Amino acid sequence: MNISIGGRAGFAILAWLAALGFAARPEPARAAPPVVYSRQALPILRALCWGCHSGPNPASGYGMETREKLLAGGRHGAAILPGKGAQSALVRYLTGDLQPKMPPTGALDLDKIALLRRWIDEGAKVDSTAMPAPAPALKTPASLSPNAPISASLAPAPATALAFAPDGKFLAVGGYRVVRLLDVATGTIARTIPVGADQTQALAWSGDGKWLAVAGGTPGQSGEIVLLDTQTWRPTRTLTGHEEVVCCAAWRPGAHELATGSLDKTARIWNADTGQCTHIIKDHAEAVFGVAYSPDGKLLATGSGDRSAKIFDTGSWQRLAALTAHEDGLTRVAFSHDGKWLATASSDKTVRVWPVKIGAMENPQHTLNEGGIIADCAFSPDGSLLVYGASNHVVKVFSEGGAHQAQEWKDADDWVYAVAIAPDNQTVAAGTQDGKALLWDVKAGRLRVAITLRTPPAPDAKAAVRASLPHPVAKAAAKGQKVPPAAKGGATRE
Repeated sequence: MNISIGGRAGFAILAWLAALGFAARPEPARAAPPVVYSRQALPILRALCWGCHSGPNPASGYGMETREKLLAGGRHGAAILPGKGAQSALVRYLTGDLQPKMPPTGALDLDKIALLRRWIDEGAKVDSTAMPAPAPALKTPASLSPNAPISASLAPAPATALAFAPDGKFLAVGGYRVVRLLDVATGTIARTIPVGADQTQALAWSGDGKWLAVAGGTPGQSGEIVLLDTQTWRPTRTLTGHEEVVCCAAWRPGAHELATGSLDKTARIWNADTGQCTHIIKDHAEAVFGVAYSPDGKLLATGSGDRSAKIFDTGSWQRLAALTAHEDGLTRVAFSHDGKWLATASSDKTVRVWPVKIGAMENPQHTLNEGGIIADCAFSPDGSLLVYGASNHVVKVFSEGGAHQAQEWKDADDWVYAVAIAPDNQTVAAGTQDGKALLWDVKAGRLRVAITLRTPPAPDAKAAVRASLPHPVAKAAAKGQKVPPAAKGGATRE
């Protein structure tokens, strides 16, 4: 028998049937299987946290290598309360309920936070602290080989590093396993260079334009600096020795000497001609996120997650000064063109501008306050401007060493990771978390170029997972594991 029910009467009858219990009942939702720590939680923690929270001197005294250490926490108390995910400090730092928000390189996906919270709710059980063997390598079609042009359909990777060529014609932009060269005049991508083991953390063009240093590494394994020959755009040398991801790099003016800083808490000095490490600075308690030479090459400044900046004599490598006014980790350091000023950017949402002198440097000349973590800062080549970019999506330009604000741009839609000023002092560039490179005309005070960069395909399953995670970078602490060879093959044009 067929019965047709419609109109108000139909709704009344359905309501009556529901009241009697005849209404369709949805099937009960199946409970999710318990979280397997080694397969689900550990890969997230290892990729994002172990670089700073492992080893003999972990950041804030918090190590993560064992369940005991994970639960105990560090100097700020217990990190994990089994059965109470939402109340655990680890989760609260990830969500931003506690500051500074972690990881400092970018917000973690909510589904990954939910997985960690569920793991804690289930008792924070640890089946093993060893990650399972990676899945077999995915077969990559020839059209998606590392040397193929990058498809516009692929998701953008963060633009985490910038460097203008000495002649100002090109801007190098670092992304995931590639460096792009942007034609500054046209605002178009002139060349794409496959290079590096993971996300590019820093770029530095040698003063003579011969080399472009590409710094990064594999989180949890080791760091590397690939030197690209700017005539052929092929790797000529890979500098290895850092035990963690390399976060920053700077060339000594007038020399083939390179300084680098790493999550391994050291700064290293390299002879680029021989590839040898000539000195190691072990003066910081946490990751080194900034290095900068003075214009005359006689001083090297370093900035660290331990809240300090330090200045060293490059002849004797003796420490000449320590700057300790910041209330959170430093993200970048920069000298002015005449060497009279040192700018230090920090996760405490300030840039401090210091008069450079030997001995105690207790008071900055200026303190610039922002509404977000300041990820990068730079002086213009002529010293007339100081620019910074922050996590609240703003780029600000100051004149007279930070004394007066000249410009404020809000064109970015995401965290600003990197900033740079062209050699002619007329173009400011920024790289953002959502994979954009932005160029502003200083004189006109407006945005001139906005281009979205795309992620190259990961060649294997493990890399594909790692690429989907927020990366360790230039902002306040991140993580990693062993040095792969430099990328082979030349540049491709897009």
